[in-house]
Amino acid sequence: MMKQYLTILFTLICVLGLGLRARAQEEDTVVTKVPFDFVVGDKVLPAGTYRASRVNPGSGSRVLKITSYETHASVLLSPTVFDDVQSGHAQLNFEHLGDEYFLSAIETPIGTYAISIPPSAIKLAQTQQQSGSHSGSN
Repeated sequence: MMKQYLTILFTLICVLGLGLRARAQEEDTVVTKVPFDFVVGDKVLPAGTYRASRVNPGSGSRVLKITSYETHASVLLSPTVFDDVQSGHAQLNFEHLGDEYFLSAIETPIGTYAISIPPSAIKLAQTQQQSGSHSGSN
């Protein structure tokens, strides 16, 4: 009787442990539909549904992977900052510069990962925006 009780107890502990681990991993994951093409690092990703999550959550690493559900294209990136203020919601944030959208942050329920936009991309977008605004002023 005692052996059967211990077996059941051990099984429950294992099942509950796996459930908590899965929930913790899901708290650090964002799945969302992006209605426009956007830039991540040096790669342009097409509009579609994306999953953003940490590559190896158990290791403490902050490296993120963004993957398209439709094309399976993916990008690995290291956020510049992690703000652990819990927001309770998940979303991707973008900067709209010129004709481009740049991924600037990934908000998860457990905090926000800030993504730096390369200065060269900002300069190019500003140049495009200025040349576009001057072309119609004649």
